[in-house]
Amino acid sequence: MKFNIWILMVLCCVGCSEITKENNIPTPDPDFNPYTDIDYTGVDIEEPPIDPTSFLGLHNNIFSNSCNQPACHDGTFEPDFRTVQSAYASLVNHPITKNYPDNPLPYRVTPGSTEASMLWHRLTMHNPPNFERMPSSGNPIPQEDLDHIEEWIMDGAKDIFDNEPAQSSYQPWWRGVIAWLPDSGNFRLDTIRENIVNPFYVPLDQDVTMRFYFQDIDEMQDTVFGENLTFNKLKLSNNAFDFTDAVELDLTVEDPLTTYYYYSSVPSAEPILYYHEVTFNLEELGFEPGIVWMRTYVQDTDHDEPTELPTSKTEFVYLTHFAFFTD
Repeated sequence: MKFNIWILMVLCCVGCSEITKENNIPTPDPDFNPYTDIDYTGVDIEEPPIDPTSFLGLHNNIFSNSCNQPACHDGTFEPDFRTVQSAYASLVNHPITKNYPDNPLPYRVTPGSTEASMLWHRLTMHNPPNFERMPSSGNPIPQEDLDHIEEWIMDGAKDIFDNEPAQSSYQPWWRGVIAWLPDSGNFRLDTIRENIVNPFYVPLDQDVTMRFYFQDIDEMQDTVFGENLTFNKLKLSNNAFDFTDAVELDLTVEDPLTTYYYYSSVPSAEPILYYHEVTFNLEELGFEPGIVWMRTYVQDTDHDEPTELPTSKTEFVYLTHFAFFTD
């Protein structure tokens, strides 16, 4: 009996071996690859030359080698020369952390002016203490490289894509409005609201005086009030989003009016200075009963165009706050 079982096991093994052989399908040879016979040795792909007066050229040739040093401009403190992006962002139109106490400069790099660029001062002038010539290694930047930096600044300090630099300083912003009737004992109007986000009431047939409170950030990164703003205009429209045919009035900059109101009817712990003033009569301007929407236009020295406040993109609750109704 044991002999028969052993014979059966042998036959099974032989059968399995035969089955395995019958199912062993050969792998076909791969198709011919025409690229296998190409000899790439000795083939150099030339990189296009980089303009040494471009910011990419300046970073590759100067800033990355001479300034991105350990415990220096390697991210330890600004300007940050680790990458071309961080270098540009921390240079052009960027406020200066350590500035001259007298006659401070506006930016680390002021497009179009080496005289107003702290980078140029630090690379070409030695004014100890605190304003020693860079690099700190004591090895001055070669004159040829300085010429390239000068050309880049004077050409507008463009980025690596040859784009004009964007203005990085803050736009002015509108913080509050107060209104009163000058012929009725200066009776306050801006507090006549159902709540803070609603328009306030203005009579149609009486003169009304309004004052606006603006703030801005100067080149020293200090908060300043609106007395130095220019292009001071107010526009009035019956359409919250269309000011193409709006009535335009000039805002005059007067002596500051001190009030203890912040956003009109919201009390403030500190006095607020309202400089910009205008007096008008809605009936004389041709307005009829309804809601009148306001937009102001002011300009600081950091920007080429006036700042519109508010805009069509401003949240509607702020649009209604800076509006009034008449009947």
